[in-house]
Amino acid sequence: MIKFLMPILFITCTAIANAEQPADSAKLIVDTNFEGASARVLEIDHQKGHIRIMPDGNPERGWPVWWYCRVAGLAPDQEIQITVHPSIRPLPAGHPGGGKPLAGSWAMPAQASWSADGNRWQKTSPGKREEGAITYSLTSPGHQLWIAWGPPATPSMTNNWMDEIAEKNSSVNKFKLTTTREGREVNGIRIMSPEGKSDKRPVLWFQARQHAWESGSSWVARGIGDWLTGDSEDARWIRNNMETYIVPIMDVDRAATGDGGKEADPHDHNRDWSDKPHYPEVAAAQKRILDWSHENRLAVFIDLHNPAPGNKTAYFYISPDEAITPERRPHRSLFLDTIHQNYSEPIPLSRNTQSTGPGYHPLWNRISHTWVNQHCNENAVAVCLETAWNLPQSTTEGYQSTV
Repeated sequence: MIKFLMPILFITCTAIANAEQPADSAKLIVDTNFEGASARVLEIDHQKGHIRIMPDGNPERGWPVWWYCRVAGLAPDQEIQITVHPSIRPLPAGHPGGGKPLAGSWAMPAQASWSADGNRWQKTSPGKREEGAITYSLTSPGHQLWIAWGPPATPSMTNNWMDEIAEKNSSVNKFKLTTTREGREVNGIRIMSPEGKSDKRPVLWFQARQHAWESGSSWVARGIGDWLTGDSEDARWIRNNMETYIVPIMDVDRAATGDGGKEADPHDHNRDWSDKPHYPEVAAAQKRILDWSHENRLAVFIDLHNPAPGNKTAYFYISPDEAITPERRPHRSLFLDTIHQNYSEPIPLSRNTQSTGPGYHPLWNRISHTWVNQHCNENAVAVCLETAWNLPQSTTEGYQSTV
């Protein structure tokens, strides 16, 4: 009799146990098995819908700032909380801040970015900070969602955008700058109307993501490309009279693996502008800039970045006076004045500049715009534009409007 009762008791107990589980306590899944993703899962409370993560970037591949993951196993309209803790891994010795973890504020934006489909991104409501972490609350629109430090711009995403803009516009050509040390393509677009008068036009060069975590700078680059192919009179004039190059991601390797890039070993891309660059993409950009400078064609070089969490405006970094001849300083000031006078929000722009001189970094003279200023033709302008990321308007639309 016992052997017949035991299966019945087992089935009955299992049914009771399952009945005690809430209907919305399905197993949550945190997925990072895709391009650009990064998250170390610390805890998942399936019943409460609460997930704890931290950035999972390797500090030797740059500051562990970036986090990005997909959450699956959700029910429509389910409330979910995601708490982000800063990385506890120390930065590499020999770099600024080496031997201790990065300040947590870098990894904790006031509002994270999230998406229902992995393509269209919006801000969360303001997160709640406590005990060295920040918690973002969301209501799931479906069975999965994506959440990230900021709106992602992976190599695949930017390559798709470049393919689309080149297909739609006869003035746009996609080009390969080089191949990275890890075998990935670094691509860009050239914008130049075939109706222009000369094949030797002045050159505008825009590049972004020398620091891979600064995803907003790729969206700024994308906004520049979209504006330049638009119908405004100014955009048409530039297409007809200038030759414009845009490289949306320089550090493609670390953008692909979800690492930070900044202060990577042996040094990051924006400390690599020397006579013997470590990164092929820096060497390839240098060669083009030198060639144009020898032809007296380089007009403007702008390196696009995102700044510190406390910066609430966009602003320019400029080379120190010792890195630029006195004759060129008024020309640079006129350029910056003109930009400021014609700029409109959503992200405010300060006319106050900051210097990347000797007090800024031990490798200050190997920063991109400083190297360009020391090697380019006399009438060129080379600067770095920092666009604030920790604002409500630091969205894909806000970044793309920074033009």
